[in-house]
Amino acid sequence: MTMFETLSQYEVICLAGALIGVYVKLNADVLKLKGRVQTLEKSDNEVKDMLTTLLTAINEVKLLLAHHGIK
Repeated sequence: MTMFETLSQYEVICLAGALIGVYVKLNADVLKLKGRVQTLEKSDNEVKDMLTTLLTAINEVKLLLAHHGIK
């Protein structure tokens, strides 16, 4: 006697419903995580841009200090 022979139709339907529910929940979680990753990547790019701007400004200050320090 196999396992499927001992299951009633009601149990099989409940099992199928539960599997579909788990699939839908996992799919929703994956989509949520993808959205978070995209947000973090965008934020990371913004931080990189700000750091590049900051580095440029610091280099300008260094040049100005060096220029006025020589005189």
